[in-house]
Amino acid sequence: MDRTNNTQQKMLISLDYELFFGPETGSPENCLLRPTRELVKLLNHHQAKLSLFVDVGYLVKLEEYSQQYSVIRSDLRKIQDQLRHLVEDGHDVQLHIHPHWENSIYDGRRWQIDTQRYRLQDFPLEEVHSIVKKYAETLRNISGHSVFAFRAGGWCIQPFKCIKDALLENGIWLDSTVYERGISTNPRREYDFSQLPEKGIWHFSDEPTIEDKHGEFTEIPISGIKISPFFFWKMAATKKVASSKHVQFGDGNPIANSKHYYFTRLTRPTFSAVAIDGIKAGLLSKSFKYHLSRNPEAVFNVMGHPKSISPYSLEQLDLFLSSNNGILSITYQDLAYLRNTKH
Repeated sequence: MDRTNNTQQKMLISLDYELFFGPETGSPENCLLRPTRELVKLLNHHQAKLSLFVDVGYLVKLEEYSQQYSVIRSDLRKIQDQLRHLVEDGHDVQLHIHPHWENSIYDGRRWQIDTQRYRLQDFPLEEVHSIVKKYAETLRNISGHSVFAFRAGGWCIQPFKCIKDALLENGIWLDSTVYERGISTNPRREYDFSQLPEKGIWHFSDEPTIEDKHGEFTEIPISGIKISPFFFWKMAATKKVASSKHVQFGDGNPIANSKHYYFTRLTRPTFSAVAIDGIKAGLLSKSFKYHLSRNPEAVFNVMGHPKSISPYSLEQLDLFLSSNNGILSITYQDLAYLRNTKH
């Protein structure tokens, strides 16, 4: 199958493979291994492919503690095995960086997460280069294949100039972080994607939201969707009276959002990345119609997190893929030819 075919509608399923970063990180079995197994089982049925943006900082920490703790050594082996088997089966693993792992520790019972330095840009330039090199090399050694795509942890890609050279020096030339009209005013996790080029792919140099036809980087944005306050009220109600199909696989807790975050979403329309996380998976068909109305030639890029997948997520993804069996599932490896394509 020619996955570079320019006439067929393409779809990326690009999930961030990570634990939770709140009071409880959750277990690798329930946040990573099990939900990924269940998802791949479904995707195999539809001959679809998965791209995982792997939080490599966690794997580096597992390696650091593996000689000291047998449970950590076992966790590392299981994750490495899963990632290698996925690559062997034609799925993809690419680079995701949550650098707070540099300051987090394992106390013999649980992870003590320190998110004071949550963004790569919070580190001195020398450390940024060291982190990117260490993480990229670690993922290449595990996967045994090309690692060239990047997604910033928490969408914190700005200011890009602070990390640009470190990415280039380590063979990273494709970014897939931004999404339509995405905005966060949280000082520790701030980003502004309110002004993006009106196209499904572009090149850039110093800022991923500004096209530079001669830029060294390629941007493949995550697809976006406008969501009404009603949807978030529905989401809140679902969590209160959730049936088993709405219970996520992950057994940890996220970082708490601010009151302003919830107030905004419950009182006015907002834009969100298209995702298969929990109840958001119910918006796949609506999101796809919006995508086709905006830019039918662009890749429909659906993100999510294994930890946040629920049986409902899988049900809705199955329904979407069954209803759109003409869509071509691709991975970032299928987009490698874009490196030398200028738009």
